[in-house]
Amino acid sequence: MIDDFGLFWNAYPRKISVVSTRQAWAVAITKVSPAVILEAVKKYASDPNRDPTFTSAPAKWLEEERWMDDPAPPRKLTLDELKERDLRFSKQRDEVERKRALEAHREAEEARKNAVPMPPEIKQQLLELWSKRAYPEP
Repeated sequence: MIDDFGLFWNAYPRKISVVSTRQAWAVAITKVSPAVILEAVKKYASDPNRDPTFTSAPAKWLEEERWMDDPAPPRKLTLDELKERDLRFSKQRDEVERKRALEAHREAEEARKNAVPMPPEIKQQLLELWSKRAYPEP
């Protein structure tokens, strides 16, 4: 069974210095409930604005009571991140367009199957009407 510290350790995005982290954990849970810390670490780990390069060591995060921090402010994306985002968006757009086209094709096929042929006398009347408009008498 994983204890609360194990849950914290597994959720934290940077795994260094488990001994000092365990000591900092012991102090931190005297200040606040483990549930508060666990909820905060999940938000911290999943924050899209957290720069992995500047992720704090887990012991330091606990010692500085970082569970009370606000979310990271939006950061500028790198060129690679922008390209990756654009590629992801275009793939999503292509998938949506493909699904729409497939649905339109299915609807057209269904309409073709259920179509009722036009009676010959109505068809003749429409052709005559069209020919009078297309080729008016002088």
